[in-house]
Amino acid sequence: MLLPFSAVEILEIAIEAERQGAAFYERLADSAQDERVREECRRLVAFEREHEKTFRRLLGQRHVQRALDSLQPGQLSDEYQQYLSALVDSNMLPDEETAQRLADEADSEAEAINIALQMEKNTILFYQELQNLLGTEVGVLQTILDEERSHVYELNELKTYLQD
Repeated sequence: MLLPFSAVEILEIAIEAERQGAAFYERLADSAQDERVREECRRLVAFEREHEKTFRRLLGQRHVQRALDSLQPGQLSDEYQQYLSALVDSNMLPDEETAQRLADEADSEAEAINIALQMEKNTILFYQELQNLLGTEVGVLQTILDEERSHVYELNELKTYLQD
């Protein structure tokens, strides 16, 4: 079976995930009462925007598209394709406005941080699969994955801080 997404579509999904993350964190930073939450969210906005730029650069790199385009029919099982589709569906919010609304509708900053943690974890899963598909062709993905993992750690620390 063919990959359910083209190389361009996969990178566009990653770009959109970063845009939505930035929108969420920006809205949370604007509305947060706690200074530490505001600062952390502003820092995360900067990371998300940098990741978006990185994925946009990858769109123009031939070796990235070749890595994805080299996948041959039959290389991916139906189950794996269904997994990729489900991962994209569960990871993505429809748009930036929805991301902002989620930040607005959280009952507390702690709840918003829980939402952020789930978004980051879903993003990591998607990027791990992207890395699996691209192999070692795109080393920058490991850097992004490491940064996303650090976001989970930092958000978890923030969650603990808010619960104390």
